[in-house]
Amino acid sequence: MSHPETNTPFLDGFLHQQVVLVTGAGQPIANAIARRHGKAGARLALVFLPEHEAAATALARELGAELALACESSDAQAVGTVVRRVATELGRIDLLINASLSRAAGRLSDLSAEQWKAVLDRQLSGTAWFCKEVIRPMMRKRSGRIVNLLDAASGGASRVAAEGITAMTRALANEVARQGISVNTLAVQLLEEETAHLTPAQRQRLDGELGPLGRLGSAEEVAEAVLFLGSSAANLTTGQRLSATGGLW
Repeated sequence: MSHPETNTPFLDGFLHQQVVLVTGAGQPIANAIARRHGKAGARLALVFLPEHEAAATALARELGAELALACESSDAQAVGTVVRRVATELGRIDLLINASLSRAAGRLSDLSAEQWKAVLDRQLSGTAWFCKEVIRPMMRKRSGRIVNLLDAASGGASRVAAEGITAMTRALANEVARQGISVNTLAVQLLEEETAHLTPAQRQRLDGELGPLGRLGSAEEVAEAVLFLGSSAANLTTGQRLSATGGLW
């Protein structure tokens, strides 16, 4: 599938010296987000799951990221340690982008107990742990933005995690709005580059769930949407669930 050319309304460098923490480094969407925010002038701290170390460290070298840290997102203590290190070494955290997506395929009835737990621990709980830890340095400076990505898969544990992230985001946004912190979610669909591993049956089912646009998106298109939510263009946007799924909800 072809994608239209991405023409951004944002100037390169407009995030000059902003400290941006991106989770999920080494995964396609997180990589595109990191590249786009680096191009916008951000100081990058990349966090990655242990199994993505090789891809994430290569990305960090490519972008000149100031920090690249492994972290098991389901471990609340490990998340706290990572966030404190970023805040201490880089002086602050202006924007957190939770972009680590489990991408667990399959229907709820097909998932094992271990798959269910792994998705919820990493996706839902991991997102919550990063939010909880990052609001502390943000509250000290009374400003900050959080963007939580969620997987708009049609079923399974990913959908359960997505609905939980949506509810958590709304609750947290209400808690911290008066401290100058915005919290939003961005729903995303599978990318074309993520479908190579699908079986013919899975691909056929996916083709029937493409939504009004009739195509999958690109990581670069998702990155532009994230850039909006982290910018001053979204000053009045908090507690919201936006979509970059081609019209799927």
